Amino acid sequence: MENISIAIDGGHSMFKIRAASLASPDARHSFQIPTVVIPAITLTNEQTRQKAELETVEVDGRRYFFGDTALRQGRSEVYTGQNADWIESPQHDALVLGAWRKAMQAFGNPSARVHLVMGLPAKFVGSQRDTLRDRIVALLTPRLLPGQTLRVMVQSQADAPLQWLSIQNNGCLHPQRDLDSEAWGVIEIGHYTTDFALCDRGSMMEYAAISCAGMHLVYDGMSSALAQAKLPTSLDVVDAAVRNGSIKHFGQRVDVSPLLNQAKAGFEAVVMDEANRVFGQKAAVLDGIIIGGGGAEMLLDGLKQRYPNAVTSDEPRMMVAEGFCRLGLLSLLQS
Repeated sequence: MENISIAIDGGHSMFKIRAASLASPDARHSFQIPTVVIPAITLTNEQTRQKAELETVEVDGRRYFFGDTALRQGRSEVYTGQNADWIESPQHDALVLGAWRKAMQAFGNPSARVHLVMGLPAKFVGSQRDTLRDRIVALLTPRLLPGQTLRVMVQSQADAPLQWLSIQNNGCLHPQRDLDSEAWGVIEIGHYTTDFALCDRGSMMEYAAISCAGMHLVYDGMSSALAQAKLPTSLDVVDAAVRNGSIKHFGQRVDVSPLLNQAKAGFEAVVMDEANRVFGQKAAVLDGIIIGGGGAEMLLDGLKQRYPNAVTSDEPRMMVAEGFCRLGLLSLLQS
């Protein structure tokens, strides 16, 4: 029987999935699914319909498009689930089912012992951990194949960078890292929230487990700025503007970096102010501050200027998913 770790970073702009097997623990299956869900519609083009079937799931008798199919067919202007309790929605269920299906297909739908790790913003962990775990168990258990077993773990998203730091690719604890004798801060920059954490000699500091606004501030600012400039504001256009600083308009590439810089400045100020409140003068004596999340690259230069001990990974956008994947492998080894 296979032993599989599946990590789902259920972001409000992108679901990031990373999975590994104890049989080849250094190998990874990775997927990213845009956080967009719409009710499925009838598609008349046969080729389009076949492609859409790969991103169609059924929840409580209703069919939904998710990911790229939903983004294209729905002409969305905002990501799905921009509210605190969206983990209890059928849209969230649809994305979890889509992530599960993609991961199982990558492994060939084996008989397996599966440890699934998901995260919540730091400010919601206490109130939503049990709700999310119970909902995921209820959602996936009826869909397990013969021989499959499932364990679901729910963590704070801000814990994942610490797991990325202290656990090796193969799920074994890092021999050169001892969090019981070190102190590390975390800034995890997501779409809906930016989450903070502080681990001081093995103890998580409760006062530091907080969240402030995430990258949606930049998206909101860009959408307003594009509208004022008489430019398109559909979600794919705004996302391109935020990621690339330019958009395509009537066949021409338009530089919108000045608008992006304005939108970024307000968000950067929010994160910097919150980081100062969380870490204060203690930042200077930490072993480091780990920067992760989908917005990490946008703010990394500014954060490194303020915190010279800041570190990140080669894939900061996938750091939460990777940290959770390593935790799942460790859990499989220990059980």
